[in-house]
Amino acid sequence: MRPMVAIMNQNFFEQSKTFFENGDIKNTLEAYEKAISYIDQKDKSSYIQFLNQILSHCRENNLKEEEAVVLRSLGRTHSIFKQYVESLKYHEESLKIQRKLGKKIDVAEGLLYLAEDLEVSGNYENCIKAFQDAEELYQELGKLRKVKEIKKELSRLMDFSKQMVEDEYYLKEFNIDKY
Repeated sequence: MRPMVAIMNQNFFEQSKTFFENGDIKNTLEAYEKAISYIDQKDKSSYIQFLNQILSHCRENNLKEEEAVVLRSLGRTHSIFKQYVESLKYHEESLKIQRKLGKKIDVAEGLLYLAEDLEVSGNYENCIKAFQDAEELYQELGKLRKVKEIKKELSRLMDFSKQMVEDEYYLKEFNIDKY
């Protein structure tokens, strides 16, 4: 018997493909966003290949808003596959377009995804900056629950960074790393 997660993923993913075949980019992307939560780790290439098809279509038809969403989906998908260099590249590209379009809510969401990947890659300084930028945008948009969640994340990261600095100091001070 197939697990329910695999069935849900296939349903959303197949639905996304059908929408794309019918030229409905908006619903293609919405269905794919649902599929992301259930991505099968074994089938990387079909997800990336599908998103690259959509990206080409968006670029050929000058669909900038949709292109930004596809780029963000590519970033998220690469992140799920633990391909953080590619993920960061797509998130940055998506954010550039969303900023040009003035899509503050999309920029704020994109910054959160970027921050998550920056944290995993160990780039805490830029991670904190991305979270702070997202917090500022959510504050402007009046999304106070999101602001509160981000403040919690920032507090956790600040504590972690402080602990790392202290640990480094003790390692150097007492030559612990030489043993």
